[in-house]
Amino acid sequence: MILDLDSTVETVYGNQEGAAVGANSHKPGRKSLHPLLAFEGQSRLCLNAVLRAGNVHSSRDAGNFVQETLDLLGERIVKYARFDKGFGGEEFYSLWELRKIGYVGKMKWTKRLQAEVKQCRYWKRFVDEEWIIEGITLIYQATSWDKPRRIIIIRKAQQFYGDQTQMILESDWQFEAIVTNLDWEPIDIWRFYNQRCCMENHIKEVKYGFAIDRIVTDDFTANEIDMHTKLLAYNLYERFKKDCCEPIQQGYTIARFRLEFFQCAGVMVQHSRRIVLKLANDFFNRHSWQRIANKVVLLE
Repeated sequence: MILDLDSTVETVYGNQEGAAVGANSHKPGRKSLHPLLAFEGQSRLCLNAVLRAGNVHSSRDAGNFVQETLDLLGERIVKYARFDKGFGGEEFYSLWELRKIGYVGKMKWTKRLQAEVKQCRYWKRFVDEEWIIEGITLIYQATSWDKPRRIIIIRKAQQFYGDQTQMILESDWQFEAIVTNLDWEPIDIWRFYNQRCCMENHIKEVKYGFAIDRIVTDDFTANEIDMHTKLLAYNLYERFKKDCCEPIQQGYTIARFRLEFFQCAGVMVQHSRRIVLKLANDFFNRHSWQRIANKVVLLE
């Protein structure tokens, strides 16, 4: 299993319990709640979630949250973990290392790290096309760490602008730093981390498809139960697609699925001073729906 961690901001417009002003890029200055979520990177299922006050940092109690998630999984083996630069610290990294779980996590591009990278002269080139991508490996110890760790530095620059080749200057490079305990090539670490971007789509699905961004009561505990119920519905839908739907439908969001199968086309007509709603007798995906229904019966 691959454990992907992230948090999201849920803006509120009242005085809900736990709501506070924190980091909110969409609605600066608005009160919010700040859930922490854990997804499985291959199945897209949500493994654990906790609702938190809006003014806490992403990494607040992240170690306890990870420990709880691993306990919930029981004997299921987590082989890798991925997280962004909002998570980190000696205690957090040590948790993965003690459990022998390979991790990759984005790091903040600090001045100290930047100065260390500037001393490096020998970069290994991995891609030499429209974009040039190079990488190096460092053994680096941040001021808050108890020991040095392996850091992957990736830099990339655009070689072609339109049809024109351009000379790459030092200021053209874009740098990314990733901390890891894996001994893979830098390009493989970077690509593996980038697969975590799919988690942004999972969060959008649970927010806009299953409405975890709608905070329905003033009570914090009730809102957390409501969030877990919606995440359970999301998981059931993901399993339903995998077990019962045809391959073309397994990538559907819940909004697309509702449009294809549940929303019935109709027109309102007025005749003889009467208003009549005429609904379609059939729909395009009727045979596909019948096959799905047959698979659901077999599950029972």
